[in-house]
Amino acid sequence: MTTPTFADADAALAKNDYEAALTILERIDVVGEDACYRRDIQAAACADRLRLYPLCEEYATRAHSYGDDMADPFALMARAQRRQGLATDAAATASSGARIHPNNPAIARELALALVALGRYEEARGPADLATDTYRNDIELLMAYGRVWEPVNPDAAQWAFRLANKLNPDCEEAKTAYDSLLRPLRGAGRSSYQIEIQPPVAAAYRTMLRRVRAVVTTAGKFAAASGVCCLLFYVCVARSLFPGARWGVFLLYIASVIGVRAYMAAQISMFNRTLPRGVRLSFMRLGGRFPELRAKAIACVYAVVIVGFFLICIMSGIS
Repeated sequence: MTTPTFADADAALAKNDYEAALTILERIDVVGEDACYRRDIQAAACADRLRLYPLCEEYATRAHSYGDDMADPFALMARAQRRQGLATDAAATASSGARIHPNNPAIARELALALVALGRYEEARGPADLATDTYRNDIELLMAYGRVWEPVNPDAAQWAFRLANKLNPDCEEAKTAYDSLLRPLRGAGRSSYQIEIQPPVAAAYRTMLRRVRAVVTTAGKFAAASGVCCLLFYVCVARSLFPGARWGVFLLYIASVIGVRAYMAAQISMFNRTLPRGVRLSFMRLGGRFPELRAKAIACVYAVVIVGFFLICIMSGIS
């Protein structure tokens, strides 16, 4: 069997086959510090891609022992430590690298993310600025950038959250953060981000949004079904027992439709109970954040009116 070489590893990397590349690199016999550094730093990068963070840290540490003035080992060690939940160690490692490589964006990225994880926002602003200039498509970094700048520069935070939301429209965290600055809760001032990232508020917001979406999505069908049921009740029961019952049945239909609106109002009210005094979310503000909800709500109103019109016409014709 032939001995694997760096060319084999490079071929596997060109195919984005990081598992195969890592296996090849682990089997390569190398001589000399430069070759050892190349093998270990590439193996660390492959382990990072494979989310094998303890192995990544091990290889990056070995690479650092061969090239203690190189930037890549610092960035990979700090990232591996941060991914393992060792934010303090990651901040210390990245800080050491930043002293040697003050303008390296990869190290600045890891330093910013580690400091954000530790809640040291003021210290994270400089590294976040440096890293964001290079990594404009990094959603994790953009979210951290927005978080550290939101208290002092909401416009900069809104730019970062908007870009993160644009890069990944399905990212709920980015969408909520962007909305908290573009359409903040009433009474919260320029931004409601600090309020909405609180775990109880965030959990209540997700629950409320899920339930309101479910109701709005089916409200039109519910109106139609309610109209049919009221018509059948009128034809089979109410018409023969109560003279002029069509108006009572029509009011029953209206009550059932109002019940849907009352349910949505109750969900929003329950969410508002988790907010500080004087801060609240209205259905209009929620519709501004989610235009599809507003469009479905308007369509539901049309459906209610049309079904109600045909219901009273049919009952009047039968009478």
